[in-house]
Amino acid sequence: MAARVWSDLPSELLQSIADRLGLIELLCFRGVCKDWKSASSTASAEIEALPNHEPWFLLYGENKSKSKSKCTLVSESGRKYSIVFPELDGATCIASSQGWLLLFREGSMFFFCPFSRAKIELPGKFPHTVISDHVALFSSPPTSQDCVVCVISKSSETKLELYVIHRGATAWSKHDLEASPQKIECAAYHNGVFHFFDNNNEVVNFSMEDRRLTMRKVRYVELGKEEKSLRLRFSSDHEKRNMKKRLGLEKGFAVSTCGTTVACHNCYKLVPCEKLGNAEEPAGRQCLKGVWFQPRFHQIDPKQSR
Repeated sequence: MAARVWSDLPSELLQSIADRLGLIELLCFRGVCKDWKSASSTASAEIEALPNHEPWFLLYGENKSKSKSKCTLVSESGRKYSIVFPELDGATCIASSQGWLLLFREGSMFFFCPFSRAKIELPGKFPHTVISDHVALFSSPPTSQDCVVCVISKSSETKLELYVIHRGATAWSKHDLEASPQKIECAAYHNGVFHFFDNNNEVVNFSMEDRRLTMRKVRYVELGKEEKSLRLRFSSDHEKRNMKKRLGLEKGFAVSTCGTTVACHNCYKLVPCEKLGNAEEPAGRQCLKGVWFQPRFHQIDPKQSR
């Protein structure tokens, strides 16, 4: 009896196997051959971010490596994987939500899902060719018809500027606010309003209904005490230390990170954008980039690539 090659296994069996795999195993499975990749297209692997699950971390921009596309992936348990993402060459992540990354490169922006390699370009050029302390947020996944992207930054010590683009638009709209918040570290979207939090208990709000920018002080209340309160909380110092410990960065490395939001039992936890290891000091240090993100596997129709 002739030996049967692995690629000839029944598609029903391959689908059954794929349905039982975890994220990394599923990625390996899909890389075996075209038949295995096709058979796993509907796999229901446990790769969706679940309540109380910590985000994964993607470390990129290792310019001293032989391949600039080489990245390090850190799982929830702290296990590390080396992986190549050519899509991240020369790019900077400015937003992360629901497994999608929003990346900026040479004046253009695009959405990218690391695990499926799905990529969606934003139309036109962003008004700035260089970004520094810009923080972005999108209202819903880029595959959604009502997806809106907001990018905020300080144009001067006393002025904020916000750029907005929605699905179907071909250009960014600009909104200004005379205000002087501190460094914006976190962002969240809720009921048609974008919220940008600084490190001094102030929040900048942008309402999609009236297209107005406002700024106010953050007031903390106990969950459930007020119906109109946002069900958000900031990462505690203990949680931040645990997340940094999980990265296990070597001495001489500095990382500028992009944050995200994590679903908890009754609220969302904000993981801030921050700089670890004094990322602003270039002398004798290798400055890398990183992003916290939820491990999801998004597949898109080729027509949705733009």
